[in-house]
Amino acid sequence: MTSRNIRISILLAAFVCTPSLSGENVADACTVMRFSFDGRIVVARNHDWGFGEGLVVVNPRGIQKQAISPVQPAKWVSTYGSVSFVQFGREIPFAGMNEQGLTVDLLQLIQAEFPVIQPGKHSVNVVQWVQYQLDTAATVADVVISLEKIYPTPMVPSIERVHYFVTDASGDVATIEFLDGNPHVHRGNEIQDCALANSTCIDSREAFHNQQWRNNSERRYYQAVCQVQMANEEVTPADSIEYARQSLSKVAQPGLTQWSIVYEPAEKRISFSTRVAKELRTLDLDDLDFDPASDAMTVDIDKDVAGDLMPYLKKYTASDNARIVNFAFDRTMPKSFVRTAVKQLVLNYPATLSVVGESAAVGE
Repeated sequence: MTSRNIRISILLAAFVCTPSLSGENVADACTVMRFSFDGRIVVARNHDWGFGEGLVVVNPRGIQKQAISPVQPAKWVSTYGSVSFVQFGREIPFAGMNEQGLTVDLLQLIQAEFPVIQPGKHSVNVVQWVQYQLDTAATVADVVISLEKIYPTPMVPSIERVHYFVTDASGDVATIEFLDGNPHVHRGNEIQDCALANSTCIDSREAFHNQQWRNNSERRYYQAVCQVQMANEEVTPADSIEYARQSLSKVAQPGLTQWSIVYEPAEKRISFSTRVAKELRTLDLDDLDFDPASDAMTVDIDKDVAGDLMPYLKKYTASDNARIVNFAFDRTMPKSFVRTAVKQLVLNYPATLSVVGESAAVGE
């Protein structure tokens, strides 16, 4: 692995997990819920952060990639196209859904401890792991199986701490967190597995069972599970999107909730609004062109329009990436030679991608 990618990963680790970004404790950010409205699956996520500037990116399939990791980096070709939400550059998303209806969301978890990669296994940076799964997995089962050979790996374990919430079009759901160096997968339709905030699954379930919470995360988890329960009991499928959005408002954090995203996995549809652009916008993945010969497409996440975003998508350019990366650096690092040098490394990363078509092994 080159020193260039190592330095990129160290920077991303600091970005994702440093408390100074939001002005809050790292346990006080993001909530996600998975609803079943008479069998119709809807996933809803708040992205709570210090700022909301970013891009929505349409990622084609058939793209050769190498993980940002210094330890046995995985290599793969994207099997599936996807739509991802990024703030620190293309290929480094916090959330997204692919054309099979798989959704992957990253949330902060201060207790996370990732394993040392063993011989024969490969690694992906903990943030890029979101894009890796969107590229290679069709189902929750695929994601779980991938843990046998590819782990998310932090560059700075003391601060790079996250866990994941994964769903698919069939209704399967899993939370994946790494504690004491071991993966813990909580999977299935148990009511407490259908929500996640920023505490461990065990601590969250205990808070829900006792109807007592010790922090903001456990409070949001409790409220989220209550919303999931009521959806199962009272809400018709026709009202599902509005109910999901109302549920997100109940767990929103004033000044911190930047994006509110609703996925419809079976319908392959994403709806979202932002703190800056409050109108609801949608993308139907069945209408998007994910062919390897197609260009990656982008739109500003705060594009102040309503309804279908298709007409506003435009070809990805390095300047699009530069705009959000420059903003992120300006908000998170003081001016210095280091900032200038590392920022350029991040800006150059998309140029390492290459189109090879819809084949090749994963994790080599």
